[in-house]
Amino acid sequence: MTAATAEPNAGGPSGEPASAPRLTKGQRTRQRILASALDLFRERGFQAVSLRDIGARAGITHVTVLHYFPSKDELLTELMVHRDDVERDHLSDFVLGNSDPYDPRWRGLRNPALRWFMSRLEGNESEPQAAPLFLRIAMEATAEDHSAHDHFVRRYELVRRMLSDALTDEFAHHPDRTVAVSPMTAAEQLMAISDGTTFQEVYCADATPIVDSAWAYLRLIGVAGES
Repeated sequence: MTAATAEPNAGGPSGEPASAPRLTKGQRTRQRILASALDLFRERGFQAVSLRDIGARAGITHVTVLHYFPSKDELLTELMVHRDDVERDHLSDFVLGNSDPYDPRWRGLRNPALRWFMSRLEGNESEPQAAPLFLRIAMEATAEDHSAHDHFVRRYELVRRMLSDALTDEFAHHPDRTVAVSPMTAAEQLMAISDGTTFQEVYCADATPIVDSAWAYLRLIGVAGES
């Protein structure tokens, strides 16, 4: 059975099961295109993949891909929106399943949202194409007329406030800290480390991994211990 004749996955691009109602044929085709694109972008990077490649992986024609996504950028934008939806679900599950503040993996971090953020950075290390891929579209979306601009404005503000609230909580558990930095400033610096180190890893093969840089910063501001 070929990809063209197999029953397409009715879930999202990452393959999770869909809930009722049952998707239409067009919706299933759209999801199959997204899943194929995500796989190829992760395997080869964004620039090395064409819409024809995506169609071939999905078992459909190039014309069919163009019917749903006139450009790779539009396709990538939808993938990023889906990624954020999945991450929100992961955050809820993570908070419920990682409530032990004494787990040595978290190096003394008590706030579950901050532990989740660090776990996502660890996940990026296992998928080296994912973080640069995300940053590429985020940079292009700085143009106000970009279709994803408003999405990224909302996303960055949401993450900034989430980390600020999490660090406010952490600071309360570490009253003996000696580094004077506000929770919001620390949140912005942690985000800058995450994004900036991603670029360093692209251009410098021996750059310090993102998650190691983030842990070093959390130690510097007095909320995390040694591994």
